[in-house]
Amino acid sequence: MTEKIGFIGLGLMGSRMAAQLIGADNDVVLYNRSPGKAAMLAKAGASVANTPLELGRQARLVFMMLTGPGAIDAVIWGEQGLIGAGTSCQVVVNMSTVPPAYNRELADRLLAKGVVLLEAPVSGSTDAAEDGSMVILTGGDAARLKEVAPYLGAMGKKLVHCGEVGRATSMKMVINLLLGVMLSGLGEAVTLGEKCGFTSAEVLDTVLAGPLGCGFFQAKAEMLKKGEYPAGFPVKHMLKDLKFIGTTADGALAKAPLAGAVRDLYEKAMALGLADQDFAAVKKVFED
Repeated sequence: MTEKIGFIGLGLMGSRMAAQLIGADNDVVLYNRSPGKAAMLAKAGASVANTPLELGRQARLVFMMLTGPGAIDAVIWGEQGLIGAGTSCQVVVNMSTVPPAYNRELADRLLAKGVVLLEAPVSGSTDAAEDGSMVILTGGDAARLKEVAPYLGAMGKKLVHCGEVGRATSMKMVINLLLGVMLSGLGEAVTLGEKCGFTSAEVLDTVLAGPLGCGFFQAKAEMLKKGEYPAGFPVKHMLKDLKFIGTTADGALAKAPLAGAVRDLYEKAMALGLADQDFAAVKKVFED
């Protein structure tokens, strides 16, 4: 009989990732703070728990995709939390983007309860989550990661093992710093072109025709041309990650002046009311 696995957190990314697990004929039990999202996936064959503890009593292996440390702490340690009386949970795979130091501390706290933490943050937007083409960065015990690899493989096209717990989230900080810097630069450049009398389409078609025509810029080009930013990765989440990047850089004694500058831009984007728009909407900061 197929093992029942748990999945907690059904936001923009988590709902699509859980759907991939369900679609791969896994026996999945779901929990989400807002039950409506879980109910939709239940129609595809999943079962739904009313609390994290109820889920933990059904699943030895649990995946989490939550917004950050506060949400994770509430799910694990809060009232009716995952690691409560009678839980069956033995392995937690944290796919959330969090500071590396947080995952290392969480691993120690869980181990004291007899539970192993693995980390598996993802690289890719909602489109990649929906079609299972994400890159998944993994950290933790190699034998345990081999055990969960088939489930991760249902959600992503490539698994990259980064080492012990903390290293995968460190790599995620590296990737998201570059994303923030690149897209801010593109937004500023396109706006400069517009101020010089070109249309955004003329600027982007010229830029993308040459060596700067990378897949990332290609994916954001239509948003910038239309000035419409449906969220694949919202501004509020990029700002959250930039704050994590800052603390990670401080802990690593790394100079990261661009991280600070880009964080300021996304704080301005938040002030413009762009929190739930795609992070490409940072272009509006240069327009304003």
